[in-house]
Amino acid sequence: MIGRQPRRAIAIGFVAALAGAAGVAVAQSPAPPSGDFGGGAIGLPVDEDTVAKDMLLSIRALASGRIGVDGQLYTACGQATIRGRTRLASDGSFTLRGEAARSTFTVRGRLTPEGGTGTARATFRVRTRRRASRTCRSRTVTWTVRRPEALAAPAPAPAEATLFGLTSQNGANARRPIVLHVTKGGRAIERLVLGFRARCERRRVVVSDDINYSPEFDVAADGSFRVVERFKLTYSDVIQRSTIVVRGQFDEAGAVAGRLSVTQRYTNRRNGRRVDLCRTGTQSWSARP
Repeated sequence: MIGRQPRRAIAIGFVAALAGAAGVAVAQSPAPPSGDFGGGAIGLPVDEDTVAKDMLLSIRALASGRIGVDGQLYTACGQATIRGRTRLASDGSFTLRGEAARSTFTVRGRLTPEGGTGTARATFRVRTRRRASRTCRSRTVTWTVRRPEALAAPAPAPAEATLFGLTSQNGANARRPIVLHVTKGGRAIERLVLGFRARCERRRVVVSDDINYSPEFDVAADGSFRVVERFKLTYSDVIQRSTIVVRGQFDEAGAVAGRLSVTQRYTNRRNGRRVDLCRTGTQSWSARP
């Protein structure tokens, strides 16, 4: 009996060592990031050339490690479209290359459970009947995305910050992104860029993914704001009158959340008759540093 006890003790110790090793192996293989992430980039300082440095990007990550990516990137010819799906590497990194809507793009980055950063560039091709085709390349833009979080207690806006987030409206692969920059000691939003798609009642207008660039507007001392934009665009056959309403409230963590809506009214350019009415409906949104 005395001679057998050490062998039993050794066996028990060996099993315990295996259990400990298994625990270490599990800890070294965390689950991949999952959920919705949004943001992009805002070119700073804000000036006439800023739009060439702006970008919108949203990512939907599944527990399987697959991600869907949507975005828009400015070129001198217009907005290049980013759209596709790929898989995350074990460290959360990814590279997405593809073509969509006359655009060719490359997006690289790394995603974590809290968000991610990376770079993107794109080429956009324009073809017209009377003019030669034109190809424009974007700058290489550094982007940031964040996971939405519940708003904490209301508070004044941060003195200066860029915030990245999402709206509640879905795109092709992910929810639509939003990004904004706070300045002037927290008393103004210097620039707000959001992605949207309006649905048309009569379907007489061909709608597509669109972006709105809001110019500077004030933020109240308590961190709340409401801005209403109205503008008109004239095309060869119709006139588009847009109304964009964005409301928001900052919290003590420096995040912001609110609601927004886009309404576009189209009338015939010759006789002024109504052609169509396109709306996003009221959408919620949130963003954080």
